[in-house]
Amino acid sequence: MRRCTLMLLLALLCFGANVFSQETTSEIQGTVTDESGAPLSGATVIALHTPSGTKYATSSRKDGRFNLPNLRIGGPYTITVTYVGFKKSEQESITLLLGQEFKADFHLVSDSKELKEIVVAASRQNKVFNSARNGSQEIISRAQIERLPTISRSLSDFTKLEPTANGLNIGGRSNQYNNMTVDGANFNNSFGLSSTLGGQTGQQP
Repeated sequence: MRRCTLMLLLALLCFGANVFSQETTSEIQGTVTDESGAPLSGATVIALHTPSGTKYATSSRKDGRFNLPNLRIGGPYTITVTYVGFKKSEQESITLLLGQEFKADFHLVSDSKELKEIVVAASRQNKVFNSARNGSQEIISRAQIERLPTISRSLSDFTKLEPTANGLNIGGRSNQYNNMTVDGANFNNSFGLSSTLGGQTGQQP
């Protein structure tokens, strides 16, 4: 009696395992190739379940293969494949059965488009550079000089208005390489004997 009970229990367990292992979805597999049969990697594959609007998307692998697992059964499905430089390809009215591995291969055709002629015209009316000088220029007006607060009346207070200035170094160059004049007077520190313009006088220019 005990042996019969054990056999019955074992049969029930096996039957239960088979019930739980049943599939409830389907899958779409396939390859994407070009006109010569070469695989296309990175092609976009979208399966649309028309009644519900559910979309399943993936991209083709290096060998051109793709798979869309865990799809709901039924249909109809519309499978669309797109790739840059190729025409879109579709397969419609596809119905998936329970546990089915549906095979969908796509052969894309190149989409050649003729581009319109582009004409580039140049004009000399608006000049960007001035032939009288090279490089940038910053003009500090008298109004700016009068309104800018300065305690020591140092020239470096006013050179801050020039975007490329770092103290008296302008344009990434030392002040010894720059020519500075104030009201026409030369204030270059030619010998480098002082940290400020004006030499050894100890005065501000």
